[in-house]
Amino acid sequence: MTKAQIMPSAPRIWLDYRPVRIGWVIPDRDITRFAKAAAWSSCLWGGRFNPIIPIDDSALADQLVKAFTLDLLIPIDATDAVRTFIERFPYLTHERWREPIFTGRKCESADIRHVVRRIFRHQDKQAQSALILPVWDQADPLGPLLSIVFGQYPAPDEQVADYKAGIRKAFDVPEKIIPADGAVPKELLDGIPPLALTGYDVTRRRDPTGWLNPGAVLGSASDFDDLALFWNLRAAGATLCFYDQANAARLKPFADGFLDKFRGRAPGVPGRVNFWMRRPIIPDDSWRPDLDLTDVPVGLCDGRGEFLWNGMSVEPNRPQFSFWHRDVVPSYTESDGKAEASFALPDRPFDDDDVQSLSQKFVVVVDAQQYGADGDLTFETPFIPEMNEFYGRNFYYDYDAARAQLGSMDKGAVGIITSISTQRLQVRAYQAFDWMTRFFELCKLATERSEPGLRCKRLISQLGGLQDCRVLKIRGVRNLLRKYGVDQSFTRTGAIEAIRNVDGTTGVVGFEAFKNLHITFPQGVELKPDDVLKYLLGRGVFRTGLEFTCPNCELPSWIHLDDVRTKSTCAYCDHTYDVTPQLKDRDWRYRRSGIFGRDDDQLGGVPVALTLQQLSASLHENLIMYSTAVNFSSAGADIEPCESDFVVVISGARGISESPVQLLFGEAKAAGPIDESDVRKLGKLASAVPKHLAQSFKRLAKTLNTQYERRVILWSRDELEPYFLYERSAGKLGQGRYASALTDMANNTHDLWFT
Repeated sequence: MTKAQIMPSAPRIWLDYRPVRIGWVIPDRDITRFAKAAAWSSCLWGGRFNPIIPIDDSALADQLVKAFTLDLLIPIDATDAVRTFIERFPYLTHERWREPIFTGRKCESADIRHVVRRIFRHQDKQAQSALILPVWDQADPLGPLLSIVFGQYPAPDEQVADYKAGIRKAFDVPEKIIPADGAVPKELLDGIPPLALTGYDVTRRRDPTGWLNPGAVLGSASDFDDLALFWNLRAAGATLCFYDQANAARLKPFADGFLDKFRGRAPGVPGRVNFWMRRPIIPDDSWRPDLDLTDVPVGLCDGRGEFLWNGMSVEPNRPQFSFWHRDVVPSYTESDGKAEASFALPDRPFDDDDVQSLSQKFVVVVDAQQYGADGDLTFETPFIPEMNEFYGRNFYYDYDAARAQLGSMDKGAVGIITSISTQRLQVRAYQAFDWMTRFFELCKLATERSEPGLRCKRLISQLGGLQDCRVLKIRGVRNLLRKYGVDQSFTRTGAIEAIRNVDGTTGVVGFEAFKNLHITFPQGVELKPDDVLKYLLGRGVFRTGLEFTCPNCELPSWIHLDDVRTKSTCAYCDHTYDVTPQLKDRDWRYRRSGIFGRDDDQLGGVPVALTLQQLSASLHENLIMYSTAVNFSSAGADIEPCESDFVVVISGARGISESPVQLLFGEAKAAGPIDESDVRKLGKLASAVPKHLAQSFKRLAKTLNTQYERRVILWSRDELEPYFLYERSAGKLGQGRYASALTDMANNTHDLWFT
C-alpha cells in the first residue's frame, strides 16, 4: 500500500460550489402546476435558475434539458406522461433524492434558510430593508403571473415547512398587497421578493452575445408558452419583466418603471433592451406595445420554438455560490496502477451547526487536470452529460451522483451532488480507453485495441511520452530506423551519417533543417547529430554491442555489451573462443532495441506517434486523451468494420462555434496513398457519432468535406516535421498559419490542399 502523500504529479484541482439545477417537468401546459413550480423554486437557494420543462412540446423540452445542463428532472405532478419523459434521461437519475422535494417539513435541496444566515453574517442591512412579500387574492386573474414574476411561498402542511413565517420572523418582512382591481405597484421594482431572494449571493457569468440582455416578454398572462418563455429566459440569467397589453391598466406602470432603468444609456455603454415575442418579427411598428419606449435601445427577438435553446443562441448562465474558484492541494496516492486524489472542501457557504439542513444537497464542481500526464490514466472529464454514470462509477464513487458540466476554463468538469455535511471528497483517475469504450457504446459502436495500437502505445512509452517523440521529426532519424534491419548492426559513424541525411546529388545536409529543434535541455543550443544519437541511446531505441567473427564457422555475430566476455560463444555454432585478439581498434556497433527491434516497421507506429505529438504541441491542454489504433465494429450503427490509426478527444475552442467535445479519427501512413476504402470507412465512422454528443474530424481526404462543413485535416511531412505546425506554409497561409483548434486546421487544409 502506497502511503498518502503530496506528490509533484498530483492533479490540479479547482472547486466551485453551486445549487442543484432542477428542471420542473410539467404536462398539459398547466398554468396551475406552473405556479406551483414557482412556489417551490421560491424556497430554494438558486431556485430562480431552475427552468420549466413543458413535455407537450418534446423538441423544445429536449433542447431545454440539454441547454440548461440539468442535474435532475423533478415532476410537479408525477403523471404517467411525466414519468415516461423523465425515463428518457437515465443519466439524470439520483436515487438518493426523494421525488417529492419536500418531505416531513424538510427540503432535499439547499434552501433559503442558508440565505437568511448569510444576510445575518454579512450584516447586509441594505438587503434586509429591501425584502418584501407581495400578496394578492388567490382569485386574482393575474395570480399565476404574479406567482411567476415575484414568487410566493407554498402553504405549509405536514410536508412543507412554513417558509413565509420563517422569513417574517427573521427579518420582520412587510407584506405588500397587490389589489385585484389595481395596478401592480411600481415600488416592487426596488424590493427583493421571494424569487429574487433565491438569487442572493449567487453569481453567474456575463453573457457577451446580447441574448440575455435586460428586456421584456410581450405576451398573454393566460398563455402557458408565453409565461414559460419569460421564466426560462430569466432562469438562463436575463433580467426581465412580463407585459400583457390586454391587462395594461394593471401592468403598464410596473413595466414602464422597469424600462426607466434602461433609458438613455450613456455613450459607450453596450447593450440593448430585448423585446421578446412568440410571433414573427415584422419590420414595422405593429409589434410596439403601449409602453413608453422613449430613449430605450430596442432589440427584437423571436422566442418561438426550440431553436432558441439549440446551444448557438441563448447560453444559460451557470449559477454559483461564489464568483471565484478554490484551488485546493489534494492528497495524492498512486498504487497498483491506480491514482486517487482527496481534498477538503474549504469555505463551504453553509453553517454546520444547523442539523436540520445537513442532509440537504448542493453540488461540488471538481475541475481536475493533471499537467504533464501522458499515459492511460487521466483525471480529465470531457463534457458529455450522457457519460454521467461513467463518471459516477469511475471518477467518483456513487454511480448516480456525478454530473458532467463545463468547468471554469470551459473544459469538462464534474459536478458531484453531495450533502451539506460533506467535509471532504475523493476522486480517482480512470483509463482513457475505458472512457472511449463507453462513449462509443453511446454511438452504437463496439471497440477494441488492435495490435498496431498496442505496439504504438509501447513506442510512445519507450521514447518517454508524446513530447519526447519530437525526435521522430528528424528525417535522418526515420531514415536510420528504416535503413538497418533488426539483424543488422551499424557503427556510430554510420548512424551519424544517416542522421545527417546528406543528399547524394546536391550535397545538402538535411539535418540543418532540424538544428533548432529542442529535444534536450538546455534549449537555445543548436542540436547536433551526435546529440540525437545520444538521445536515442538514452531512450533504449538502440542497444550497444560489439561484432566478432567466429574462428570456427567464420560468421560475424553481434553481442550485446552486457553479454561480452573474454570467452564468448558463437550464436551460430556454439563454439567458444577468446575475443581479446579482435578488440584492437574496435568500433561500437548498434542494433535496434525494444519495440524498435521488430522487423515490421513498428506496424506504422512512427507516423502515428509523430502525428499525435504535433497535435499535442498545437492543441496544448485542449488535447484531453487519445488512443492509438482502435478497431471499430457496428453495435447498431451504420458502419463497416474498420480501424482508425488513432482516436483523439479534444475540447473545443470557445468562441469559434466548436462543440465542447471533439473527436479526431486518423489514418497515418509512412508511405503510400490513403485509398478509397480508408476514406469511405472512416467517413462513415465519423458520421456515426451523433452531433449532440461530439463533433468529429478526420485526417483523410477532400471528399469528406461538404459545402457547409470542413472537417478534414490533412498533413504531410511539411506539417509534421517543423516545431510549429504550419511554419513551412507561412507564405501561402499568411496569418492563417496559426492554428490552435481543429477548426483552424480544417480551414488550413482546405486552403493548402483543396483550392
